Amino acid sequence: FSTIIAYIDDQFERYLHDESGLNRRHIVDNRVHCCFYFISPLGHGLKPLDVQFMKAIHNKVNVVPVIAKADTLTLRERERLKRRILDEIDEHGIKIYHLPDAESDEDEDFKEQTRILKVSFSILYNTAFSTNFLIFYFSSSTVTSVI
Repeated sequence: FSTIIAYIDDQFERYLHDESGLNRRHIVDNRVHCCFYFISPLGHGLKPLDVQFMKAIHNKVNVVPVIAKADTLTLRERERLKRRILDEIDEHGIKIYHLPDAESDEDEDFKEQTRILKVSFSILYNTAFSTNFLIFYFSSSTVTSVI
């Protein structure tokens, strides 16, 4: 995954260089801001490679761990796996992105949408392209669960 880290660092350096220049009017921001990290539902938590990669990237981008193919698990299995993964993430000191709370002055619909997203959020992605790294093609073939 050194290629991925190098790409993230290169984009950050390019943006910093452009912002430090004289003509800052038309800067293109190609920095990586978020990494959806897909975790296999078949294991019993994180693999050593998962831990190693997330530790290498968590100070560079927002990491959103996602249980891939979560629809293959029962609700009980999913909650157990989610708890185990979150415990391991905490144990290894990995920083992950947490959806912020809605502000008190937001309308009630927005507050309710935020609450629902925090409790159970699912996205769809194509299993033919399920990889643990930065770019994903999303389609409607499999449900996943964001931790």
